[in-house]
Amino acid sequence: MAYRFCSICGSKLKNRKDGNLGCVRCDFVNYRNPRPTATGLVLYKNKLLLTKRASNPFKGWWDFPGGFVDQRETAEKALIRELKEETGLKIKIKKFFGTYNGTYPSKFDPFSTLNLVFVAESSQKKLEANDDVSASEWFAKKDFPKKIAFDSNQKIIKDFLKIWK
Repeated sequence: MAYRFCSICGSKLKNRKDGNLGCVRCDFVNYRNPRPTATGLVLYKNKLLLTKRASNPFKGWWDFPGGFVDQRETAEKALIRELKEETGLKIKIKKFFGTYNGTYPSKFDPFSTLNLVFVAESSQKKLEANDDVSASEWFAKKDFPKKIAFDSNQKIIKDFLKIWK
């Protein structure tokens, strides 16, 4: 537990039965809810886009493009923003693929994520590697790499491979 003190009154926090942290003095509860992310299964001519992580966790591993949803931002807008920031691509979201629980393995305070996954397409092949990405690449199904970051992505790709033609 990285959080030890109440952000309202400064008193100690204690673990509650529901998995959250409660202040011993005031009524403040530090809810340990999952943090929402938007994830893209972006296709171009039946190749799937992966980005290589430039930093930890999982530095050097392949990842689906996407990221955390900002305040007052929809998951769809977050995905469009993240794709533009990371790869320079403009995408068209085709359909919602599903929700996946995951873990973000921070060394200070690992937390749960709720990954909102969308199938999208790009009309352009040219990729950039910006922001927190060291490489961007299109992969055919037969050439898909093994080192995929995050437990949620392992579940996502397992399900996507069942329908990817």
